[in-house]
Amino acid sequence: MLPTPQLLNQVKSFIQAKGKLSYYCLFLLGKEAGLRVSEAINFDLNLKKKSNLYLIRGKKHKKRAVFIDPSVINELKQNHWKSQQTNRFSFAHFLQKTKKELNIGKEIELTPHTLRRCFATYQANSGMPLPVLQKVLGHSSIRTTALYWKRTNDPKEKVISDKWLVGKLPKEPSKPTENKPKELPKLLENNWKIFLNIQQKTNIFISKPSKNLELEKENKLLREKVRQLEQNIINLKNDKENLTKQLIQVQKTKENLLKLLTVDLKQQQTLTQLDNNKQENTPELHQQLVAQIQVLAKY
Repeated sequence: MLPTPQLLNQVKSFIQAKGKLSYYCLFLLGKEAGLRVSEAINFDLNLKKKSNLYLIRGKKHKKRAVFIDPSVINELKQNHWKSQQTNRFSFAHFLQKTKKELNIGKEIELTPHTLRRCFATYQANSGMPLPVLQKVLGHSSIRTTALYWKRTNDPKEKVISDKWLVGKLPKEPSKPTENKPKELPKLLENNWKIFLNIQQKTNIFISKPSKNLELEKENKLLREKVRQLEQNIINLKNDKENLTKQLIQVQKTKENLLKLLTVDLKQQQTLTQLDNNKQENTPELHQQLVAQIQVLAKY
């Protein structure tokens, strides 16, 4: 059994007073925006696309644009919200603790997923069209969304949801087709004007699935080309480093050869000077020897 809006307000006040700021932010994202607990934990305020539309990564890494009320965004900013501040297990444990503190009956459930169910059920009760609710919740099949409608008190809505659940209506195509789907039905009440903006601003997610697939393929090809270019840049840097090392080695070898040549040149100059000195001194020695021989000859 789902909690009533009044009971949820009590839970909200309790979390705001005694819980962590991250728990209060997760509560708002689940109750006011209908996000899954994993989507709420990873919600990033910087991923804003247009006015109050934020990019969400859901199950199997599927992306969708979700409307977040400005009041919720202001609360998140005031409480310094950042993605991945906590985890689903600690949040679920705190909700169970809150349930005991507020003496909530066992028949009333209170889990992280309960907040998303409450959002969907109350929106269905208020008159939100089923296809719009499907897009808001990020369901791939409208039969999943019909489960929330099945809990409503309106007999007409139960008939519609039962038909979707038992499969009497035509099955949804397993793959997106090129044919444009029919326009979404008009909203039943004036107070749902905000969701008309969702239909218009997220038209690419609703009416052009084939173009999305083409864009994804092009993005994959571009990413692959970018990876190849990055690898080429890394290889060029490595080649440059190797060439620089070889150039340094050649420069060192050149310097060593110049030193050796300089030493050899000095040695040759020294030897040449010695030879010249010998040639200059030889006549003088010869004359001295002749003079000594003549002196000896007298005796």
